[in-house]
Amino acid sequence: MKKTILLSVLLISLFLFGCTSVVEQQELQDITLKLKWVHQAQFAGNYMAKEKGFFEEQGLNVKIEPFSFEDPTIDAVANGNAEFGITGADEVLLAREKGLPIKAFAVIYRTNPVVAYSLKESGIVKPQDFIGKKVGLERGVNVDTLYFAMMSKLGIDRSQITEIDIGYDATELLNGETDVSTGYIINEPHQAMEAGYEVNTILMADYGVNMYADVLFTTEQIINEQPELVEKFLKANLGGWQYAIENEEEAVDIVLKYATDRTKSHESYMLSASIPLIYSANVNLGSMEKTEWQRVNDILFEQGLLKQEQNIEEAYTSEFLDKIYS
Repeated sequence: MKKTILLSVLLISLFLFGCTSVVEQQELQDITLKLKWVHQAQFAGNYMAKEKGFFEEQGLNVKIEPFSFEDPTIDAVANGNAEFGITGADEVLLAREKGLPIKAFAVIYRTNPVVAYSLKESGIVKPQDFIGKKVGLERGVNVDTLYFAMMSKLGIDRSQITEIDIGYDATELLNGETDVSTGYIINEPHQAMEAGYEVNTILMADYGVNMYADVLFTTEQIINEQPELVEKFLKANLGGWQYAIENEEEAVDIVLKYATDRTKSHESYMLSASIPLIYSANVNLGSMEKTEWQRVNDILFEQGLLKQEQNIEEAYTSEFLDKIYS
């Protein structure tokens, strides 16, 4: 009931805000949203905002582009090739240390999906069970960052663990090359399930090393010079996520229009597994807390990934969320 009430308030707000755009028949403004990875159900709310007309109601024509190594998401936004992007809170702080003037204005995945997973028959159910085992680490997507932070926080001696680099799927675990693999709980564990295995999962956020995963961000210049654009985009985006949460089956069908190489069963699992990471009772969709941003800063600084601690109040703003929910 609380979930329905919160989301209904957002929908009513979105409708009232959108009526003005519809009545005035404004010419649509072309903008680009750059994702942090390939098209998949992880980004379902963005597709819903476009396909169900939420962006159009705000006077926006949004092009949704997947991540590309040729023009990475943060660079694309910082250089003006895209107005908005999706990345991790950690990447926002790291980019700001390099002098890139980007700022987050909402979070979608409040709970980070990074997970360690193993075959059920292994009996590995907690991080302490990794001792004497082979642990596969995905590199470069903050999976290893959270793994190292978790092991340090728990005081586990990593010298007693064999750590190997793995790809972005469950191949090494299923081939017996690892006893435990790491990835996203919304993705890789299901690959093992589809292969007929039962799996154990260890969500690293449960051990106090959470980092906001998917945050919406733009440049400081756009926030300062076009605040109405940010508010319109955010309102439509949150409306799209609300729709996806309340209409999962339809949302998956629309996701598959973009993720043409994916299966319905996998994308259904991904969206269903994502919702608990996105929505929390009594917390407005998209909202951020200073304590969580400070946690991200602390994790990165303690691991030496940040040379200096960042002023987190300059890295994000809740002004647009406050307007939407006021």
